[in-house]
Amino acid sequence: MKTYHYNSPIGSFTIKQVGHLRFELWIEEEKLGEYESAESAALDVAAFNTGYVEWDRFENELENFPQNLGDWTEVKEALPKI
Repeated sequence: MKTYHYNSPIGSFTIKQVGHLRFELWIEEEKLGEYESAESAALDVAAFNTGYVEWDRFENELENFPQNLGDWTEVKEALPKI
C-alpha cells in the first residue's frame, strides 16, 4: 500500500492507499475524503478543494504548494527481514 506526505504551513497532509483504487486524504488526524487515485487526492490539495477551510482559504495566496502528486514525498515502508 502506498502513502504520500506533504508538510504544509498549516499541518501535514497524507494520502493513504487503503485498498485497490481506494485512497484517503488526511490532514493530521482528520480524514478529508476518499478517492479512486492518489493523483485525484493530490489535485484536490493543489486546487484548494479539500473541504478543509484552513487550507482552502489559501487559494491564490500561497506560492509554494504541491502542484501534483510528484511534489509529494512517497513514504517508503520498511520491508520485514526474512
